[in-house]
Amino acid sequence: MTVFNGGRIILGIFYLISAGFNLFHTINNTEYLWIVCLENVRFSLQKEFLERLIIPNETIVILLIVALEIVMGVLILTQGTYVKIGLILGILWVLFVAQFLPMNDIVGHIILGGIQALLLLETYDETGFEIIKGVIKK
Repeated sequence: MTVFNGGRIILGIFYLISAGFNLFHTINNTEYLWIVCLENVRFSLQKEFLERLIIPNETIVILLIVALEIVMGVLILTQGTYVKIGLILGILWVLFVAQFLPMNDIVGHIILGGIQALLLLETYDETGFEIIKGVIKK
């Protein structure tokens, strides 16, 4: 297994775990999430976006985030062009989320986006599921 395959398998599983966390925890505990987001907005338009569109529809928004994370995780664990689509969605997602985070958390999101950009350099002929199955059999 190459470093690229190992990285994308970890990343795909990370997104799937994140989806589960958001589905079972965040959806019932959104207060802290919105406080952090509102404290860290940098432009008035962002605050208006959160207050008028996102927070009033928080359940739908969290479910859409969960769906996006599942899609990204599954795509990253497939093969070929689908992996690259998942990685591009992941890059866009972490950069979008970063704008609502404290400065020290933004660095982590930029690093995560950079890792995903590096993973775009490889071609993926096997699915992550096939690779995991092969590793388990050994």
